Amino acid sequence: MNKRFYTLCLLLAVIPFVLLTTQTATAADEKPPAMAEMWHFKIDPADQKNFEATLAAHAKFRKEKGDPRNWAAYTPHTGVIGRDYYVRHCCFKWSDHQKYNELKVHEELGSDWANGPGKYVKKSRHFYSWVDHENNNWPEGTKANLLRLTHHKLKPNSDIGPVVKEISDLAKKMGWKRAWGWSYERNMDGVYLTLAMPSKNFAGFEAPKPGFEEMAAKEIGKDELKDLFSRFDEHVESLSFQIMKLRPEFSVIHDK
Repeated sequence: MNKRFYTLCLLLAVIPFVLLTTQTATAADEKPPAMAEMWHFKIDPADQKNFEATLAAHAKFRKEKGDPRNWAAYTPHTGVIGRDYYVRHCCFKWSDHQKYNELKVHEELGSDWANGPGKYVKKSRHFYSWVDHENNNWPEGTKANLLRLTHHKLKPNSDIGPVVKEISDLAKKMGWKRAWGWSYERNMDGVYLTLAMPSKNFAGFEAPKPGFEEMAAKEIGKDELKDLFSRFDEHVESLSFQIMKLRPEFSVIHDK
């Protein structure tokens, strides 16, 4: 079973970015804003109770002090538990990001972080990613209490964007009853394409009927579907899968 087919069966049944070279990433200044920022904090699991208490207090402090951004906090539901925390904001333009970083409130926010949850952080990583709005299907109001993520490490000089568009166009044409989102990230290890599938709860992991494979085969034929997945695989060096859980108590969410 090829990588792409395996990924879609898992997810459809059930996030730094710097100068991406793929064709789909040339519209980073598009509307709506397409840049996202994420922090990954690692702690000693022995400090979990203290870290979480101070992180919740810091999130409340940020909101009270007027941090204008929404920050969504997630922790792994699969893999190592009690060690990794991810805090993400989406989405912005670079010009707006500059204005945000010039806000005077950051001095207070930084001090509160350093004297609170920052004391327990053993390692932190900072990421930027580009969100492919054109090929996403993420209706307003989508609940993302759980996120199923597949990270595709791309081969050097990969131009996977056109194939991603084909897959997404096919899913939309068929009326596939799922929300999904593609994003691109670059770090020292290479370029990654992440497919995120949100769910309100675990019941949302149930596969719609008929299945994606069955619908797609009827739409374009089994041979064309196999070819589509094979062409996707040509760009993928490796992949990994994880489930993340939204942690509202550590998030900064502003009322609309």
